[in-house]
Amino acid sequence: MHLRLLLVPTLAALLAGCGGHADPHPPGGAAADDGHGHGAPAAADPHAGHNHGPGGGEAITLPDTVQKNLGITWAKAEYRIVQGVVRMPGRFESEPSARRTYQVPLAGRVEVLVKPYQQVAAGVPLYRLHAADWKRLQQEIADATGAVQAAEDTFVAAQEHVTALAQALTLWTERLATLERLGQDIGGKAAERADAAGRVADLRIAAAEAKRELAEATRQARGADGKPASGQAQVRLDLLLGQAAQLTGLTPEALLAVTDGKPAWATLAAIEVRAASPGLVEGEVVSSGTWIDAHGTVLTVTDPAGVRLRAAGLQADLPRLSDGLQARIVATDPAVAKALAATLVIGPVADAIDRSVDLIARPADGTSLPTWVRPGVTANLEVVLGGSPEEELAIPVGATIRDGLKTIIFRRDPEHPDQVSKLEADLGPSDGRWVVVQSGLKEGDQVVLGGIYPLKLSQQEGGAQAGHFEADGTFHTGKH
Repeated sequence: MHLRLLLVPTLAALLAGCGGHADPHPPGGAAADDGHGHGAPAAADPHAGHNHGPGGGEAITLPDTVQKNLGITWAKAEYRIVQGVVRMPGRFESEPSARRTYQVPLAGRVEVLVKPYQQVAAGVPLYRLHAADWKRLQQEIADATGAVQAAEDTFVAAQEHVTALAQALTLWTERLATLERLGQDIGGKAAERADAAGRVADLRIAAAEAKRELAEATRQARGADGKPASGQAQVRLDLLLGQAAQLTGLTPEALLAVTDGKPAWATLAAIEVRAASPGLVEGEVVSSGTWIDAHGTVLTVTDPAGVRLRAAGLQADLPRLSDGLQARIVATDPAVAKALAATLVIGPVADAIDRSVDLIARPADGTSLPTWVRPGVTANLEVVLGGSPEEELAIPVGATIRDGLKTIIFRRDPEHPDQVSKLEADLGPSDGRWVVVQSGLKEGDQVVLGGIYPLKLSQQEGGAQAGHFEADGTFHTGKH
């Protein structure tokens, strides 16, 4: 009652219109006598045709200016589950996979290529790193590339060396056998036999050494399975290319791609880091030209769509909750009627002191998230735990208001969007946010949500503020 009395002066100033004009009709409805025995023509009533009474059942006209002045917003009647809905408060937080921190792998000077709060797509360059260790790695790759070719040449030479020594050993062994037969038959040849025996012994030693060298060359060029890809030289090159691939984000094949006679790894003057996934660059970004130590953070990219809602549920509801239960995420603002379908996951650990348990809700895959869904924003989690599982026609509780002993709503005329009708609400069960409408509305009908209180004051029965709105947005009080 006190609030109503306080609002009267404010509404009188806001809604001031023609209500303060003097009555153009003389008392009793008689015209003024001009002395000729007949009355002068009466002044035209500027409010003729208006519905000044609040309960006449006629439409209430709300021009655009009136809607803006009163802050009128609309809500649609829709089918939804109302009975047995439990609503739990929560807040959005980023998924671990949605927030990626980009750190330098080596110490060096950073050249930042993006700005804070910039939207980036996957593959967009984020920064370049000029590091001395990258130059040393390039030199090691060059040496390893040469070692692969050298290992192949050494392997071929070792094979030829072993073959030549084997042939020489065969010839000298046959000569020694021939000299021994001649010595037995005719005598003599002792000196020649001794020289041949020495040659055979030397060749056997050389052949053994050559075989050892061939085995080493085979390990470098062929490996245990005899394939070039298994050779130690090639394996070392592959490891160095893999290290370069981790630093640059390129594949080993891309690093080996030849352009103008040079492989790609040899042409990279700096390491260029690209975005691994789309997102928004956070505000903390290192300045370009800064020298940064290895593993230092340059910037962080967050995907706003990678969020989940963490709500606090009661342990008493655990017997009725289960993983995979369908839920809804709703905004705390009653004016936001659209809810997000979500899947429920119960947290593994409960809080014994608060007697609560974490409930994680993730929006359904492929859902287009509205702008109010952001990490840190509060929202409510709705879960149906009992009552009727059937959907019922409902409107927001904020679209209803008490008018004396009745609860009323203002329904928008579908054919005349600038007009509303005051209806006595026939309501059913409520979950505190939505209430079932048992009659008077159909699906898709719009009702006044925001601005319903000043609209009610202007139309309440028996009130001094009853009247109508003018086209210019002003309010006319009184009756004619």
